[in-house]
Order: sequence, then C-alpha cells, then structure tokens
Amino acid sequence: MMRIGIDGSCLSNRRGFGRFARQLVDAVARQETPHRFTIFIDAPSAPSVEIPPGFDWIKVEVGEAPSRAASAQGRRRLGDMLAMGRAVARLGLDAMYFPATYSFFPVWNCGRLIVTMHDTLPLEHPELVFPRLAGRIAWQLKETAAARWADRIVTVSEASRRSIEGWLGRPDPRIRLITEGPDPIFGPRPEGSESAEILGRYGLSPGERFLLYVGGLSPHKNLPRLIEAFARSASNDVRLVLTGDIHDVFHTGIPMIREAIARHGLAARVILTGFVPDAELAFLYSRAYALVQPSLLEGFGLPAVEAMACGTPVMASRAGSLPEVVGEAGLFFDPTDVEQIARTITELLANSARRDQLAGRAIARSSRFTWDAAARALLDCFDEFDPARAPALARGA
Repeated sequence: MMRIGIDGSCLSNRRGFGRFARQLVDAVARQETPHRFTIFIDAPSAPSVEIPPGFDWIKVEVGEAPSRAASAQGRRRLGDMLAMGRAVARLGLDAMYFPATYSFFPVWNCGRLIVTMHDTLPLEHPELVFPRLAGRIAWQLKETAAARWADRIVTVSEASRRSIEGWLGRPDPRIRLITEGPDPIFGPRPEGSESAEILGRYGLSPGERFLLYVGGLSPHKNLPRLIEAFARSASNDVRLVLTGDIHDVFHTGIPMIREAIARHGLAARVILTGFVPDAELAFLYSRAYALVQPSLLEGFGLPAVEAMACGTPVMASRAGSLPEVVGEAGLFFDPTDVEQIARTITELLANSARRDQLAGRAIARSSRFTWDAAARALLDCFDEFDPARAPALARGA
C-alpha cells in the first residue's frame, strides 16, 4: 500500500485540464486498489470542488486559486506554491501525482513524482498561449522543472508522446500513455420537446443543419480559419455553432473570432454560445450534422470522443492527436489550409450517405476510450513504484 498525493488545484478549471483531472480522479476512486489517496486543494477552489468518497483531502491556504493565477495574464505567487509544497512535504508521501503541469508546484520529502504533460503547444508555439513574454518564460521554466524532476511523465496520446520526446531531444522510458474518455452523460439524445427547447436556447430550430465546434476559444484553436472556410463552403441554410467559455482565464481569440464573423458577413449564421453545461451539450452533439475541430495542435481532443459517443461524425485537423483518436469516424484536413478545410466541409455537407456512414462508426470508435481504462493505466504507473508489488526501480528508470 502506498500513500499517494494528488494535486487538486486544477479540479475547478472548466477547460480540458480540469475535466481530465475530475474524470480521472473519479475513475480512480471507482477502482479496487490498496493505495491511500490524499487530494491537496487550494482554499479558494475548495467550495467548487467535489472530493470522491474514500479520498482524504487537505485544504491549503493560498492567496489566489492556481486555476486563475496560472492563466495567460496571471502569475503564480511563489509563496502560494511553497504553501502547497509544504502541505505535501508534511505527509511524507510515497508518491505525488499532478494531473496537469498547468498547476505544478515544487514538492519535496516525497518518494516519487508523476506528472501529466498533455501536449507541447505552449513550448512549441508560446505566442498562441501567452500574450506576454513573462508568461512564456514562466511556463517554460515550470515545464522544464516538472519534466526534469518527474519519475514518470504521463501523456494522453502517441502524438503527444512523440512531441514530448522531440522537446526532450531523446526517447524517454519514463513516459506512460493514459488516454481519455467521454463522460457517461454523452450519448445519443432523442429528438423531441426537450431537444427543441435546448436548441432554442442557443438560437437553433429542430431539423436545422449546423456544424458544431466545442472547446476553448484560444488562438491555437484556429477558429478564424474555420469561419473563413465555412463562409466559402456552406450554403445559407447551414449554421456554425461555436461553444466555449467566453470568459476563460486563458489567452482568448474572441476579438479575432468576432472580426472574422463580421468580415465574412456571418453574424446571422455563426452562433457563439458561451459555456454550455454537459447535459445540454449532449443534445448539441446529437443534433449536429458534424463536429469540426480545426486546432493547430491537440494533445488528445476530448470533444471529438464526446461527439462520437453521441453518434456524430468528426471533421478534424491532421495536426496532433486527432487522427489517432477519431480514426475511421472522421475526415481530416490541413488546419493551415483554408481551402482544404472548405473542401472537406463541402464534401460532407453534399453527401449525407457519407455522413451517415461515418456516424455509424462513431459510437463504436468512442467506446475504445474510457475513464476506467485511464484510471487502471494510472494505477499501473503507481504500482511500478510499490515495493509490495514490484522491485524497487532506480529513479528515472
């Protein structure tokens, strides 16, 4: 039995980091394991975070929630990071796990360190994530420290594994793969009054054809190119729905998105929904003609799996992980080529039989990805360091 700590300071984040952390922690709590877990949660985030039954937790007093301080404009306070580190050190844990380096802080008096690096986007294209040089430097230092100190680096796709090894400059035996999965709330939703009511909240009518984008609204999501491609390819009876938190703490591309909408005269055909709760998002997925994910890079691409779980096909960027995640349930394009994006949209809108063929593959494809499988893979990672279950490993082996 090991005593394992988990950084809970990103659990309150509404973007992919937070969703990954919440779903994985909940799935770990469902597994049979001898290990004892303690979640470290910052006091500002504690009221909005649910700790799974059976997990211990420690609330740490800090000046600002890491989920906000680690934003594009913010800066982590050294005192806050040291407070989190001291709370960990006092327990003398066998291992400490960070679901995201986004909220990483230094730890000591701890046997092993496991960190999740979702992708290398902020390292390869920092200008798309951080508007200020100080933020880029701080992230570089944090990622370098996390990778240097980690006994295991968890990532979420083979594409991310390759990117991380490219950044490190060598194949690295410390890297382990843990994929993501859709929440059970995502599944096909029937048409009817509830569906019509939810569509109406976002300015849509039953039976109306629309393409859907789900995710953040940051520059690397490449939405101005998608809007231009949509303007070139979609007939007037098709709309584009862009969901994402307009008040996100990360670097936002909202001004560029609004400018693209205005420049192409699409104010009546492109809908910016803001944040959409999962229970309503399942209906948007289910009614969409297709999901379009044009990102310049994705570590995993969870919205694609959620859409497929609802029986919706995907049109996606070839960059990053999306081809390995979507597979035979989608069509792919170069995210930097507006004309190619437009041709892909035209192809699917003009061929409903092809659309239905892809939709038929979607649910089966999504079933390959589950949070329980992710939790078991993470527990296997912990077990590598459990003296009761495996020989002691040399640090970094």
